[in-house]
Amino acid sequence: MKMILSIIHKVLNRILGIESYFRNERLTLRDKINKFIEELPESYRELLSEHVGNTDDWIGKLVSTRVFLTHGDRENMAVSNPYKLVQMTKKFGFMVRIFILQKLGITIDKPKILNKFKNVLTTHY
Repeated sequence: MKMILSIIHKVLNRILGIESYFRNERLTLRDKINKFIEELPESYRELLSEHVGNTDDWIGKLVSTRVFLTHGDRENMAVSNPYKLVQMTKKFGFMVRIFILQKLGITIDKPKILNKFKNVLTTHY
């Protein structure tokens, strides 16, 4: 149970961070996450697409999961399988880190980052 709560907190905190970053823009959550992804370097957008498939569907799952976890007003959580929730959270968290590094002006060593990404996906909580 603690692991699930930890994952829930991670996904909610990361989404809240994106909402806060774009707080001055009158956008829906879906549009904020989409804008966040659009601001990633192209190679990382491609990497995300390779691992999530249709990015719009993935964003929809993030939004629906966040709405359910926050308000509980959805009949079913978009990602109810704990393993899939963990994977979604890992991928989203990784992209948030890339976004932050980029905004801080830190040069990203792509081969090293790709290796880290693979490690993130294979590491268990």
